[in-house]
This record gives sequence, C-alpha cells and structure tokens, in this order.
Amino acid sequence: MLLQENKRNIAILAHVDAGKTTVSERLLYFSDAISGTGEVDEGLATMDYLLEEKKRGITIEAGIASYDWKNIHVTFVDTPGHVDFGVEVDFALQSVEGVVLVISGLSGVESQTLAGWEKILRNKNRPLLFINKLDLPGADYTKALEQIRVLFQARPVVLAFPLYHDGKIHGVVDVLHQVALFRAAESPRRLIKGEIPHIYREEYDRFRHQLVDFASQYNDTVLEAYLSGVEIESSALMDGLRKGLARNQGVPVFMGSALKNVGIRQLLNGINQLLPPPTIPNEAAETLGFVIKIRWYPGVGRIYLAKLFAKPTSKHLEGARFYRVFAERLEETHDAEAGDLLAIQTDRTYTVGQFLKPVTGESVSRKGYRPLLQTRLELVDPEDNARVNEVLKELTDVDPSIQIEPDLVTGGWILRAVGELQLDVFCNRLKNEHDCNVRIGAPTVRYLEKLKAPHAGLTNEATGFGTEARISIDANLQSNDENQITFSSKLKPIEEEVLRDCFDAFCSQGVCGLGEIAGVAVNVRELKASVSPIPPPLLAKVFNDCLKLNLNPPDFEVFEPIMKLEIIVPEEYCGAVLSDLASRNGVIRKIDTDGRNSIIFLEIPLENTFGYTTLLRSLSKGLGVFVLTYEKHGVKKRS
Repeated sequence: MLLQENKRNIAILAHVDAGKTTVSERLLYFSDAISGTGEVDEGLATMDYLLEEKKRGITIEAGIASYDWKNIHVTFVDTPGHVDFGVEVDFALQSVEGVVLVISGLSGVESQTLAGWEKILRNKNRPLLFINKLDLPGADYTKALEQIRVLFQARPVVLAFPLYHDGKIHGVVDVLHQVALFRAAESPRRLIKGEIPHIYREEYDRFRHQLVDFASQYNDTVLEAYLSGVEIESSALMDGLRKGLARNQGVPVFMGSALKNVGIRQLLNGINQLLPPPTIPNEAAETLGFVIKIRWYPGVGRIYLAKLFAKPTSKHLEGARFYRVFAERLEETHDAEAGDLLAIQTDRTYTVGQFLKPVTGESVSRKGYRPLLQTRLELVDPEDNARVNEVLKELTDVDPSIQIEPDLVTGGWILRAVGELQLDVFCNRLKNEHDCNVRIGAPTVRYLEKLKAPHAGLTNEATGFGTEARISIDANLQSNDENQITFSSKLKPIEEEVLRDCFDAFCSQGVCGLGEIAGVAVNVRELKASVSPIPPPLLAKVFNDCLKLNLNPPDFEVFEPIMKLEIIVPEEYCGAVLSDLASRNGVIRKIDTDGRNSIIFLEIPLENTFGYTTLLRSLSKGLGVFVLTYEKHGVKKRS
C-alpha cells in the first residue's frame, strides 16, 4: 500500500571515494537545509559526525537527514561505502523505498558499486544513478554507461549530462526539458537557462531519442506524437518514464559533479519525480516499525532511528517522543505517520534490527556477517570493569556485526569484527571517544575448525551433588558450516538449555585454539543420573569433559578466510605491487587496464593482508586503492 505521496525515504550508496557524502551535503545545501557546505577531505562534512569519520574522511555509521524540496519531504540515509560496514547498508535498504547509487565518473563501476546494485535488486528498492566526479581529468561517463549496461544488465535512461567550457565542467543538459543549464558564477545554487551548445547537439539527440523510445513503450501519447513528428510534452514523457521504471525496465541516470555544485538540482528533481513514496509491508500490522540505527544526541540521549509501519498510538510505546532528523538536529513532531523514517526516544530498550512491538522485539535477520578477525581487550585498572562493560554493550548495540564475549584466560574480553578497518575503528572509539583505559592486542584471524571424520560413542562420567552422571555422544559432520545439537535421550527443558549453552560455548572456543568450530552436529544419545533434573554444574561438567577429552586437535582441519582483493594502481607501479602480492601468496585471477591504471583481481589469505593500506600507499606513492571482500574459507596451508 502506498502512503504519503509528498514524502520520500531514500538511501545513498556508493563505493568508497565515489563522492557519496559530498552528494549528501549538496542535497542539504541546495534545498536550504544547511547554510553552507563542509568538505569530506577537510573533515567538515555535516553527515560525518564521528571523530573517526572526520579523521579518516569516510562514512562509518549510517547518517540520517531530511530536507524539503518543491513540497516533497525527503528523508535519506547516507550509508558507509566500505565493505566492513555492510550491516549499516543492509538495515538502511530495509527501511527505504528508493536508492541513489553514486558512481565515480573517474573509476566507473567498482566492486562495492556492484555489491550495492545487487543489494538494491535483492531488497527491491527503486534505483536512481548519479555519475559523479565528472569535473576530474580522465573522467568518462560513456565508460560508466557501458558498465551499467554490461555489469548491471540494466538499460540506462540519461536525463542529464555535463557541459564543459575551457576544460572545466560548466553545467548540464536537461534532456527531459531540452535546455542547457549553466552554473552561475555569483551563486552555486543559481542556474542560467540557455540553448544547448551546437557541439553537444549530437550527444543530446542520442540521449533524447533513447528517452523518447523508452517512454513511448509505456505512454501512447508519446508514441503518437513521435510517429506524427510533433512536439512531445514533457509531462507525457515523464509519465511513460515513471511507468517503465515501475516495471524495472530501465534505470534513470543523472550526471554532474557534487564538489563543483553541478547536476544537483536535476538530482533533487529526479528524487521527487522518479522515486516512490513510503510503503509498509502487509505483514507488519501488529508492529510499530523496526530499528535501523541507534545514536546518542547531546541533551536528548539514546535515540532509535526507525521505520514506522503504523501511526503511533499510546498502546505502542507509551511516553515515547518522536523526532524528525535534520542531520545533527532533531525536531520533535506530533504527526508521525506510517511510512515515516523518524527518531524515537523511549524508556524501552531495543537493538539494531529489532521490531518495535508493545512488549518484546523480534529481530530481523542478521546473517551474513561472520567475524573474520579478533583481538583481546584487557583492563589496565580492574575498577573500570563495570564502565568498560557498559561502553562495550553500547557500541555493539550500534553495530550488530561486532561480537564481544568474556575472555576466560585473561578476565578481559574477546572482540570479533568483520574486517581490519572495522576492528581498528571500534578500538579507537573505545579509547578516544569513551576514554576506556584498556590494552588492545594485535588482531588475529578467526579461523574455522572442522571435524575430519565422525566420532561415534563418545562417553564420559562425572560425580558431584551426591550423584553420578553418565553421557554418550555422537559427533557427526554437516555439509554446511552450521553447528547443531540434537537429543535422542529424553531430557527436561532445563537440561536441554544447559547443554545448548555448553555446546555453543565449546564451538565458539574451538579445540585447536585458532577459531570457532564449524559444521559439527552433536547428538546426545544417552544421559543418565540418579536425580532429575541433573544439577546444571554437574551436567555442564560431564558434557564439556566428554567433548574435550575425546575431541583433540589432530581430529580437526583448520580453514582460513580467503579474500577477494581488487587493486587499482597507476600502471607504472603495477610491477612493484605484483611482486609484493606474490610474496603474500596472492593468486592473480585477472589484470585489466583503463589506459591509465592497472586493475588487479586476486585471491589472498586474510592473514597476509594486515597493514596493506599503509603498504600499498607506500608502493604507489599514495595513488593506489583497494577493496577487500570475503570470498570463501580454504584449508590453511602449513607454514
């Protein structure tokens, strides 16, 4: 069911360094939501509020903001572009209907651009593309358009393309309204209409023909006017365009340079005209909404950013306050509606991904975020234990892909994360933002330990609490990496709960001391004792000892994370980079070139990539970039 035609909820996605946050800044600036612009490279971007974001010049936490443009209220989520923070993107896409996917006109479609597109298709969001950075030497939108056709398997419909004067971007051609729009020298927000320059007529004619051809398939007025050779009304073209996009038959493309304030007005209009209003799922009748983000605002406290599925009433969250979000400013509202993307202040406690229900909150799926790295945290002062525990819970509530568990060896904690950047950012925030005095160990790879062969009839006995317990267990292999415990022996619910907890802890700690156990199915064949239920400490001992005494390191094969590494480096540095990769056991899959850069695709063990950001910068004089994504687990080679 469609709701609130005068509202839009959108997300903004991109590969790292495609200019996504600068696009977000310009949307706010051109719509008068902010009075000036802050540049990402200077650490002044409105949407990047964390100290770590300002220092690194990247988005770490999804930022939310809203603006008004031509009687449409738009709320958007500026998502991280780095793969380590993919959970932020996933929850954002579940809360919005439309997406602006920003593509670098210099680098074209990159690995996280493609990953973003796949997420858009999977979530059934309506996409709109903005080819950015067309002010830079070497930028080429024709290359990006061809990549959209080939890699996205999509039909691009160009609605604006850039104009240049003396080698500098000067404005855009509006294909729909058949006019050139030049940037005014005295104000970046002002545009000057003019005739389309002669040298751009051929390009304009081509894009105009493609637009008319697309729209004519979904609007008979366009088709009739085209066949009759008469002027086609822009309103009819827009109607045909909307209908075709609603059937996923094409994707609208805008172009420009956010940094140079070119193409932003056309993008604002495109968001209003081509992206859908809010919707709610049919199955959400008993749910107020779900949490996509947790933030802390000065003077307000803990805030839940949530997508509403219903108009709030007192039966939902009694005493809750609702706010519209304008970057770092909150504005309380008393007219929250179904479909809104809002901030909520409530005494109830929720986590990211949890449904907002009157009593308890069920969580949406968080699968797909297996931690690949871990490190140890130790207290410097034992008296800080309670406060550090509180901060750790606070930070892991914000990012559910981070895992924390007690370290039974040191009395501290084991911290697990998806990637090295995420781990580094988390630890820096812990120390610098929250002033936690902890010792942080070096990161290590989180391996998988898999049983080589089934083990049947494992037995053990234990005594205590005036009784003796006997257990018999079978350990089998599973075809996937999931672990499972089943019970052939009839047990009481409390006994099953104790054994499940023990089994989870055993799998988490592993046997070889290198990582977690994966792909093991344990069946409790027989469990006997003279009392019922068996005292939990005795039950835990007889079960744990049965596994630990009978399953030893030689019984397991160790698997390591194998990563897909994509490197873009100027061709003159390619040789040095390839030589280094060979020393790291990197397996080259393909090398491409765009005429200036070498693009290297390879597989490499995760443990051989530590510190690669600094090394690549050194090898390429700061000009090389890379993206590291999880590919698979492979048998760890003996060193």
